[in-house]
Amino acid sequence: MKFAKSAAALCLLLAVAGCAGPSVAVTPDENLTVEQRAETPNASTHAAFGTQRVWGSGLSVVVSAPRSLSPSDTASPRSARTAVFTLTVYNGSKTAYRPSQLAVRAMANGAQVPELVDSVQGLNGLAAVVDELPPGKDTQVLLAFAVPEGPVQVELTVQPGGQGQDAPTVFAGQA
Repeated sequence: MKFAKSAAALCLLLAVAGCAGPSVAVTPDENLTVEQRAETPNASTHAAFGTQRVWGSGLSVVVSAPRSLSPSDTASPRSARTAVFTLTVYNGSKTAYRPSQLAVRAMANGAQVPELVDSVQGLNGLAAVVDELPPGKDTQVLLAFAVPEGPVQVELTVQPGGQGQDAPTVFAGQA
C-alpha cells in the first residue's frame, strides 16, 4: 500500500511538472518523424536553428536555418536583404491550433528587425496563416525578416500561444 501511494504521488508530480514546463529542446534525429521527436524532451530555453522545441501544451516548433534572399521591388519594408525561415509547427495537443497565434520576434546583431512581406515571392507573413492545425498534424510557415547586408547573428524568439502566453524560446545562429 505504501508503495502504491508513493508511485501515485510520483506520477502526479511528473504529470504536473510536464504541464508546467516552458519548452524543451530536441536534437534533431533525421530518422524520426516530427511526432516522434515531439516525444523526446530535453530542457533548455535557447536553441540552434534546426532544433525542435516542445511546449507543455504539446505544440512544437522547428525553425530552419535562414536562407538569404533579395527582396522584390514590392517588398515591405524596403530592405537590401531578407532572411527567410521555415517554421515547422506540430500540434501535439488535443485541440485545434491556429498558427497565426505564434508570436515571433527577430533580432539581427542585437537590434530588432521587422518582419518582411513580399507576396511576389510567396512571403505573406504570419498574419496570412489562417487555417487551423488539427491535433496530430504539422504545417510549415515561411517567415522573412529585413536584415542588414553581410553575415549577421540572428535570434528568433518564438511563443506559440502569443506574446506573454508561453515561455519564449530563442532560436539563434548566423544569417
